[in-house]
Amino acid sequence: MIRVVCAVITKSLCYYFDLCIYSKMANFTTDGKICIERELEITQGKKDFDDLVSRFDIIESCKWITENNFEKVCLQFPDELLPVSAKIYEEIKKRIDVDLYILGDTSYASCCVDTVAAMHVQGNAVIHYGHSCFSKTNIPVFTVLSKKELVVKATITKIHHQFNSDENVKLCLFYDPDYEHCKDELAKWWFQKYQQSYIAVVSIEEKPGRFLGRLVKDKDGESHSVEVLKDCICIHIGTRGQTVFNYTVSIAAREWYLHDPDTDMMERMEETPWFKRRRFLVEKCKDANTVGILVCKLAGDQTKDIISRMKQLCRVNGKKSYIVSVGKPNVAKLANFPEIDIYVMIACPENDLYGNRDFYRPLVYPFELEVALNSNREPYFTQHVTDYDELLPGRRYYCDIEQVKEGTDVSLITGKIRETKVNPTEDQSMELAEKQNWALENIGHNLQDRSWKGLEQKLGETEAKQAEEGRKGIPLQYSNEPE
Repeated sequence: MIRVVCAVITKSLCYYFDLCIYSKMANFTTDGKICIERELEITQGKKDFDDLVSRFDIIESCKWITENNFEKVCLQFPDELLPVSAKIYEEIKKRIDVDLYILGDTSYASCCVDTVAAMHVQGNAVIHYGHSCFSKTNIPVFTVLSKKELVVKATITKIHHQFNSDENVKLCLFYDPDYEHCKDELAKWWFQKYQQSYIAVVSIEEKPGRFLGRLVKDKDGESHSVEVLKDCICIHIGTRGQTVFNYTVSIAAREWYLHDPDTDMMERMEETPWFKRRRFLVEKCKDANTVGILVCKLAGDQTKDIISRMKQLCRVNGKKSYIVSVGKPNVAKLANFPEIDIYVMIACPENDLYGNRDFYRPLVYPFELEVALNSNREPYFTQHVTDYDELLPGRRYYCDIEQVKEGTDVSLITGKIRETKVNPTEDQSMELAEKQNWALENIGHNLQDRSWKGLEQKLGETEAKQAEEGRKGIPLQYSNEPE
């Protein structure tokens, strides 16, 4: 018997139903209509099932489970791999005796490890399949990356036609995680052509110098900081998407190029319009009076730390902040909070909602709120920080928060005078801090102006009556109506 958490799988079509066991977990549920009507693009071809054992690292997965003595393991699949999930389940069960559960739908993004769903069955570990953002987790994880074919020699030769040598400027090669299985061959051909250059290899485990899941190495295998890339030309092998976009805006390099093996095309990447819009949103953060801290990721202790930091930034700048957790955000959900002027989204770097313009209020990165509200930071940035973990103490982009003084300036968006009213110091606000439910009280006052408040019980105001028989029949003709 195959057990599935949060999903029912029938051949190539998957119907999703969110599981809400306790009322405390209700904020993770998604509208059932959205789940049922969602269309999935699932390609089910013969090649997807050839050599299943090696393609999905079945032997390595079983060895990892056995060595760590895990008794209850969750198998997390993205939508495109759900058709093969049952076969992988059976292959693992044939080899080892372990309690397995299939996670068919995720609380947030598929690239993140779904610790919420794993808690539903008290899972000891998770085997994550498909694309990964390599974020920290508080549960043991074995990552099985997707595998895509690549003609390595032809790809490196194509790059070499455009960049003949690395005598004048060094190069650095990036690649999609789908090509991790051929990294040794990639490194071999790469360093044959460019001996003084670097290659950014995938690093699933957390190591010193790792940045967005990558380690920069030279031909001798020695790791380097990403700072060495500021004078390099970086070339990414793969398709255009959120992964290469994060590298382009986050890593300072001389130039960025994308080589797509599917089209055999090389293009130069520039994100100047994107940076202009993000600077506009920084000004929106300064104009906002009420900030919503939108939680779209729970794994790892650093999530709690960044939420606390965002609250502190709002507090020292005299802005209200509310924590909002609605599971997978959509326009309808966030439209229920018109009091919030802007949302700072706590999510992994691979989340593509940051650029979505369908929401009634903008979504910004934690870094953008930092630039707007932390006077210790440079107001003009040429490189972005998409990974909020880098903003925490001990990391590369950490910056102390300075206590803001009351003052005024002019908004670059509205042209109006913007006044900063800060809260009292901590010593003067002990009485407020002792109120454990102060946030709920503030929200209650804000909601009093709503036009609809829901059903009211009116206990003691309604006269008690004896139960009597109600209407029977159909709306066309009830039994107690005259003919």
